[in-house]
Amino acid sequence: MTEECKFIADFLGCEYEIFENEENDTGIINKFREWSSQGREEGFYPVIIIPSDILAEALELALEDREMENSREEIEKYREEIIKEAESIDVKKFLDERFSEYSEMHEDMDIMGEFLETEPCHGFYSHIDKAAPYNEILLVKIPVKNPWEIAAWIPMGGFNDCPEPAAQAAVFRYWYEKYKAVPAVVTYDVWELKAENPPKTEEEAESLAKEQFSFCYDIVMQAARGWDRIRALASTLKNSSAWYFWWD
Repeated sequence: MTEECKFIADFLGCEYEIFENEENDTGIINKFREWSSQGREEGFYPVIIIPSDILAEALELALEDREMENSREEIEKYREEIIKEAESIDVKKFLDERFSEYSEMHEDMDIMGEFLETEPCHGFYSHIDKAAPYNEILLVKIPVKNPWEIAAWIPMGGFNDCPEPAAQAAVFRYWYEKYKAVPAVVTYDVWELKAENPPKTEEEAESLAKEQFSFCYDIVMQAARGWDRIRALASTLKNSSAWYFWWD
């Protein structure tokens, strides 16, 4: 186990399994599904974590920014503060303000675009490096009743346009209530969510795509040409149970 992987595992302080030098992701995904079912009975949610020195540093800085020490008591206090802050955030206002800001940045173009032909997405991406899984992957059991609180357990973000952990948790709560979307994969600059009740119509998918654009500008504006529009994103969200967010 690398130093950064050990730091992340110690920071979380919960049960985990490490996958090293896997030739394919079958074992990881099968274990994730097994733990997802088990977690419903035992009160936890599995999360796939891709360790890195950047993510380890983000966890450390999250404490330092609040003048907290890296101790079990201080980490628990940090989580409680983030969850409390998340509960006070008006998510609709937060997303609407970001949508207005980004729309004004591109007032000279049609950011909505058109719907495109595509297939629903049900698989994760971020644990794959080119054609194979990363050499080191953590699968952890996060012992929370509310899955949106996972953002407080793995605090990344706050750089560029990536929301702070409290805002992430608030948005995840909102999407959990609407779509049963649960954080499932995290890296230092990515979240992937698994949605049990994704949008079924173009109208519902467009509404969600506008929210996702507001939450994560890059998934639209840094998409491949032809896909860099909100309705193109909506096309990928209709009936899709896997959602991807990436911040440059």
